Amino acid sequence: MTLRELELFIDLVKNPHLSQVARENRLTQSAVSMAIKSLENALEKKLFDRINKKLVLNENGRFFYRMVEPHVFGLRESEIIFKDQDLRGDIKVAASSSLANYILPQIFYEFMEQYDGVRIQTVTGNTREVARLIETAQVDIGFVEGEYTSPHIQREALGIDKLYVITGDKELVRHREYDFEELLLKRWVLREKGSGTRETFLSHLGKSNKRLAAFREMNHTEAIKSVLHNTDAISCLSRVSVRTELAASQLFRLKIKGFDFTRSFYTIWHKDKHFSSVMQEFAYFTTEAYKAL
Repeated sequence: MTLRELELFIDLVKNPHLSQVARENRLTQSAVSMAIKSLENALEKKLFDRINKKLVLNENGRFFYRMVEPHVFGLRESEIIFKDQDLRGDIKVAASSSLANYILPQIFYEFMEQYDGVRIQTVTGNTREVARLIETAQVDIGFVEGEYTSPHIQREALGIDKLYVITGDKELVRHREYDFEELLLKRWVLREKGSGTRETFLSHLGKSNKRLAAFREMNHTEAIKSVLHNTDAISCLSRVSVRTELAASQLFRLKIKGFDFTRSFYTIWHKDKHFSSVMQEFAYFTTEAYKAL
């Protein structure tokens, strides 16, 4: 059965005059009759009794109308809404953890507040995991904190971020500034392999990264922060992930001579992805909101 047949059926239930229904739908009476017969054939049940050359809704028809009318109404309503307002839709986003946990939630909240017809579903992973979701078209758009090269992915800079070398050990903060060599033997707690934060940090170290051994690897920034109060525990984390703890003097930034750990956050998408009006507005809104942070 077709949506058109269902619509004509509902029109006939509400107005059992075949000629009027045909005229309102700009069809011939025979076309409307054929549509109803086709619907009855598909259901293998009569929906109307033909009494005195009139269509009379029978018990099957009443039951079928009760079951189908809300769905047809919903489809009609969806079509109207979709045509009247482009800025509606369900957006699937993947984001690496620093962005997903500390930056994007407020931006997404503000976007959904402005466009109440939009829903945003977020998946969190490291940079490599987010890129794979984009490559396999499991999400619409991604936000990452590391470099990733793929012939299937396009990217655009979202903004600049800084990485801080962080500790909770107050003894380590007594030095005003360190040579990095002095920190090589400390207990480094790093993100897992594939993390943009980890890869950016190690790439900035150059030759020194071969002599740096991770004491522990963890998959979540919050887990790392929870152990940094231990003696000689040290890490490298995004400034956005430690702002609260730095302000409250719960964690401390170590200054290192000659190192400036700066990186870019990126918006990424599949090169064949079609950007609808809502996707264009979402990408623009996110970029502008990040600039305002």
